[in-house]
Amino acid sequence: MQRLNLLFKGWGRRTAWAALIVFVAIQGGFPALTHAPRLALFDFYERTFPRLEHTSPVVIVAIDERSLRAVGQWPWPRQIDAQLISKILVGHPAALGLDLILPERDRQSPEEWLRYASAMPASLQAAIRRLPSHDSLLRDAIAKGPVMIGVAGLRLAKGEPDSGPLAPFRVVAGNGALKLGVPLPRFDAALRSIPLLDNAAAGHGVLSIDADSDGLFRRLPMVSSVSGRLAPSLSLEMLRLAAKAPWIDLYPDGDGDVLGLGVGPLTLPTQKDGSIWVNFSPHDPRRFVSAVDLLSGWTDARALAQRIVLIGITALGTIDQRLTPVGYMPGAEIHAQLLENVLEGRLAHRPNWARYAEPALALLLGLWLIVMLPLVRLRWQVFVGIIPLLLLAALGIGFWRQSLALVDVATPAIGDAFIFVSLLAGSFVEADTQRRRLRRELEERKIASARAEGELAAGHRIQMGMLPTVTSVAGDRRFDLHALIVPARQIGGDLFDFFKIDRDRLYFSIGDVSGKGVPAALFMTLGKSLCHSWALRGETEAGTILAQANAEISRDNPEMLFITLFAGILNLQTGELGFCNAGHEPPYLLRPRRPPDHIASMGGPPLCVVEDFPYTTETIRLEKGDLLCLMTDGVGEAMTATGELLGSERVRTILAGVSENASAKAIAEGLHAGVNRFVAGAEASDDLAILTLRWNG
Repeated sequence: MQRLNLLFKGWGRRTAWAALIVFVAIQGGFPALTHAPRLALFDFYERTFPRLEHTSPVVIVAIDERSLRAVGQWPWPRQIDAQLISKILVGHPAALGLDLILPERDRQSPEEWLRYASAMPASLQAAIRRLPSHDSLLRDAIAKGPVMIGVAGLRLAKGEPDSGPLAPFRVVAGNGALKLGVPLPRFDAALRSIPLLDNAAAGHGVLSIDADSDGLFRRLPMVSSVSGRLAPSLSLEMLRLAAKAPWIDLYPDGDGDVLGLGVGPLTLPTQKDGSIWVNFSPHDPRRFVSAVDLLSGWTDARALAQRIVLIGITALGTIDQRLTPVGYMPGAEIHAQLLENVLEGRLAHRPNWARYAEPALALLLGLWLIVMLPLVRLRWQVFVGIIPLLLLAALGIGFWRQSLALVDVATPAIGDAFIFVSLLAGSFVEADTQRRRLRRELEERKIASARAEGELAAGHRIQMGMLPTVTSVAGDRRFDLHALIVPARQIGGDLFDFFKIDRDRLYFSIGDVSGKGVPAALFMTLGKSLCHSWALRGETEAGTILAQANAEISRDNPEMLFITLFAGILNLQTGELGFCNAGHEPPYLLRPRRPPDHIASMGGPPLCVVEDFPYTTETIRLEKGDLLCLMTDGVGEAMTATGELLGSERVRTILAGVSENASAKAIAEGLHAGVNRFVAGAEASDDLAILTLRWNG
């Protein structure tokens, strides 16, 4: 009793038991729900282990592209069909099947042509009437041998019941009589060839085949119900003619299911609906003989002796292309492959015991998981769960390779995966309950961390919002400007600023605060605001602006921070640039047809390093098309994961590769992209800012 209780101990096992019971009930009571994975598994068998060799007992005389080019478009005049059939019958085949239906008279026949011809001499009309009818020529050819002609089943709400000739059936009832139409394919009427041809044929086979629900053809019905009468399929009727059997034996059980069929010495086990699974081989051209080769005599009809021959249309563009597990193929080739299966004595089949064995497999392997999985450590549980899947795969493939038995191991595999997941899910629920107290504490810490992250995110948005945008100075064609900034953290210490002091003067600056994070951002904001304020007051000397800002922020600097800053004022009318460099990396000057180079300057120390330092303004005159590229040390000191720095030479190389006609935005973004390529995803070691300015003249 104690051991039994262990089987239900814990959330994991109880959940797995519930999953096992539900799945076995679904598998046994609702097989339609597992239909799709079952068919997918059977297709896997066919594609992975196809029938590779065959003895070619069946030959398809193909009305292919070559035949159509040589003879003409389809349908051909029936005297040509008669010639083709006569050529084949000369070789004495075991049976000849027409995978065709000829429901109308041949309009190219002489008597048909006269009906639509215009006035002509009476002697000519008499001569044409003496010509033999094409349909009668074809009838005579069909009547000379064991020829089967096709019949199409029709499902109509109303229609004339079929009364044409069909092969007789002998129902060999064991426990009861066959209930017609259940579960056989049922057709209310039939489409036949014209009576002249239909009555001349020695056999009549139903051509109509229903695909599976996903549109693939995997099975062929061997017998159907047409207007309440048993009718053989093309394949079954061909076997009857080849065996010279006067009738077909049908073996039903007491419920009306079909157990098998007999044709002469052959006994064919079938599925309960009278169908047989086709053991496909890939499309093989050796099965085919072109109709034009027989008509022209290039192929000797004696090669068809004692073989089953099918005439079918295989030309591209015809509607008789069917999708099978191994690809598209003509309908005649599907029938040919089934006939090969029968004559070789190896039929694919789904054993009757499979519908009981498959739920039993799911149950036994589910019990294995429920008992064994909780007993092993977590790192071994995956291997324990894989063992049933490997066993199922070996069983399924083994049955198919040895006896062509289609055993559905996909459904038990899905069930075991369902149980495995349920068992793990239940175990995780149990573990979650035990860790709830620790999780609550962790959640509290996460909330505090998220609150801090939210404050930093808000600070980032405020900081970015304080920086000017390019649109604020857009519209003046005398210059082209772009700027970007990438903080190493959410909040950084780099800065840039630009605005027009008046109609003809543009102020711009870029700087870097020592340190990172919130203190650097606050100090950056203070320095930017002071420089911005002095420039707006009308100060036109960059050196004076930096000197005034240095004096203000040096008074109260408890963190001993400093700012490297480059500021300039560009006269948009003349191109004269007045600038001052407070310890910042000098900008690059990009002139057409010249290599990039730094702007030389005397400069001064960073702001807040030397109080009351007398910063002076230096000047340079830009030429039309000159571009200034200003950047912080986050560019040159960009570092790979191994600690290698980008360096000024690589920066110069990147800028030298820029097109002379590139915009300020393209140059800034190209430099940033070059930095990203160099660091190759390594974490940023410093803030990065880039400002590009071109004077257009």
